[in-house]
Amino acid sequence: MSLWLLVFPSITISRVQQQQQGEEDPSFLQQLLPKQTEVLSQQPEASDNNNIPASTLDDSDLEVELVTEGLESPTSMAFIGNHGDMLILEKSGEVILFTNENKSKITLLNLTVDDRNERGLLGVAVLNNNIEDSYTTASPSSIPTFVFFYLTEASKEDRSQVLGNRIYRFEWNDTDKSLSNGTLILDLPVLPGQNHNGGKLIADSENRHIYAVIGDLNRKGMLQNFKNGSLPDDTSAILRINPDGSPAQGNPFLNVSRTDDGSYSNLSKYYAYGIRNSFGLAIDPETGTLWDTENGPDGFDEINIVRPGFNSGWATVMGPIESSNVTSENELVNFLGSSSYADPVFSWGRAVGVTDIEFYDSDKLGNDYTNNIFVGDANNGDLYFFEVNEDRSGLQFEQPSLDDDLVASNDRERAAVIFGSGFPSSITDVETGPDGYLYVLTFHPTMGTISRIVPQEQEQ
Repeated sequence: MSLWLLVFPSITISRVQQQQQGEEDPSFLQQLLPKQTEVLSQQPEASDNNNIPASTLDDSDLEVELVTEGLESPTSMAFIGNHGDMLILEKSGEVILFTNENKSKITLLNLTVDDRNERGLLGVAVLNNNIEDSYTTASPSSIPTFVFFYLTEASKEDRSQVLGNRIYRFEWNDTDKSLSNGTLILDLPVLPGQNHNGGKLIADSENRHIYAVIGDLNRKGMLQNFKNGSLPDDTSAILRINPDGSPAQGNPFLNVSRTDDGSYSNLSKYYAYGIRNSFGLAIDPETGTLWDTENGPDGFDEINIVRPGFNSGWATVMGPIESSNVTSENELVNFLGSSSYADPVFSWGRAVGVTDIEFYDSDKLGNDYTNNIFVGDANNGDLYFFEVNEDRSGLQFEQPSLDDDLVASNDRERAAVIFGSGFPSSITDVETGPDGYLYVLTFHPTMGTISRIVPQEQEQ
């Protein structure tokens, strides 16, 4: 696939929210996961008060505060600038700027997307300009802050005509709070779909890379570990790219992609493959190692450490390999010896609809949480907490049965890793804020919320 570098043709940039009533068919308010139709349809309608259901935390020294509400099917959020402002994505294509100072929301972009099923405006990443780059003489102030969006783009004339899963890059102006110079940097497949589009983006600001994940789109090729399947086609993969969309230097399959016949040329962008679908990527702030979450069909949602060349095993393996019918890693697709399989560091025996993963990069909630992991789910609105082991090679548990097989096989074991419950609806994003608190985004057609977890106010 050739690299596209085009000016975005179908974007409206505005500082004022322009909502056109009556153009959206309510039936298009779709679920985030295939099994989420019932969960989302049962969520409460808007009420006349500003209360949200009470969330319960495992730590009595902490509490949940409502930051903003009334979001329409929000999928992702990212902090931007120096004042605690946020970019919030709504699945239907709106990019909202939440201004921390006055708690206001305005629409910056209205992107043309197909938002059926798991399609839509899905991911955002901010690549800040506060860098020291040995390869450039430019000062950080002359390098723009880039904002990247992952979306299922549709024809402006007919939204049912899907164009592709695409990544666009914009430049952020912090003075007038605007996005400009939209540029298409990566054009990814979208068919057959309509689910398993992935869409999560994260920025590695230290190395100036962007990670993106795309699911299998219901395909059966080599990237899904069918040895006689179709050649690599940019599905079931985590991609690592430069800000212009080119393959990142040091990608694990660069040499494989340069084979004479060109069969594996797509591999140059890949960091990992064999992924069914994912809504979560995170970088360990202590080691720089990538982690992800992965969604199983009915069981074995996963947390993985993603090392270069990682083959996550789908569609042959979900959960520990010993729980599958695979007797040897040799049964999986390996690209000229550059691939490697590893078991998940944790699995849920029954799928919870695992979503985002976040390393809590602060000490404001207490040292016990610093540089450890929070994970959200869609099926229950639960927030999980995991402690990373001493050498950062996995997770550690107080419960012996979890520490033994790294699988929550029943409700009691699942409850042992729940940190928070009772969030208003499915959790789609979890982020450490610049204020040091933990922010949680919940999904609902009309009542999406952002909350933050803060220390409990002490009575005088």
